[in-house]
Amino acid sequence: MATQVFKIPKSLKENMKYSFCPGCDHGVAVRLVAEVLDELDIQDRSVLIASIGCSVTAYDFLDVDSVEAPHGRALAVGTGVKRAKPNQVVFSYQGDGDFASIGLAESLHAALRGEKLTAICINNTTYGMTGGQLGPTTLLGQKTTTSTMGRNVEYYGYPIKIAEHVALCDGTAYAARVSLDTVANIRKAKQAIKKAFEVQLNGLGFGFVEILATCPTNWRMTPEQAHERVRKEMMKHYVPGVYKDITETK
Repeated sequence: MATQVFKIPKSLKENMKYSFCPGCDHGVAVRLVAEVLDELDIQDRSVLIASIGCSVTAYDFLDVDSVEAPHGRALAVGTGVKRAKPNQVVFSYQGDGDFASIGLAESLHAALRGEKLTAICINNTTYGMTGGQLGPTTLLGQKTTTSTMGRNVEYYGYPIKIAEHVALCDGTAYAARVSLDTVANIRKAKQAIKKAFEVQLNGLGFGFVEILATCPTNWRMTPEQAHERVRKEMMKHYVPGVYKDITETK
């Protein structure tokens, strides 16, 4: 008798038209979130805070209550939702530009306050939705539509290491960086996302996961080439790992 080993998570909407570019890792990341919501049995009381960028279409896929925040304000909005409805499981799904550029103050102060929120940040080193401009995580030497000669320190400064910065905040309970370039790393990413939700459920503080992801369209690469770039370039600067986990230190 055949055994079904792969199915659509209950927390994903059915028959939704896929809107991400071919090879984009957002599709994998959103599915992982849905699987975690199912496994923790929290779909019915979860609230997604989506902000501007490619990440905003997460509410087209996740079958949960959702709020669209202004650009960069996801965790400010999330703070309001969580404080008004403390029994709800509130999480943001953001891009690196949204989380770490225009929204950096909101992001870090939510972590510093120890808000009982879960934040998921997709790091693809570019502003994907608006045409591939230089973002806060663009690597040194990387060419974008607004850094045609490559990012240099003298003009643009250094790229921000988000997971490390969030880990330094006293209110952070969990901070990790993961990747989606291989099946093994996808499994690790799911474990990290689940842990970031669990610290919220246990009232321990702010939970954060940075996901290294591809943007084949703006990188002008095939999906295979894009994942190779993640391995050979991104991981050298953005080293995957758990940067803070207060449950391991108690």
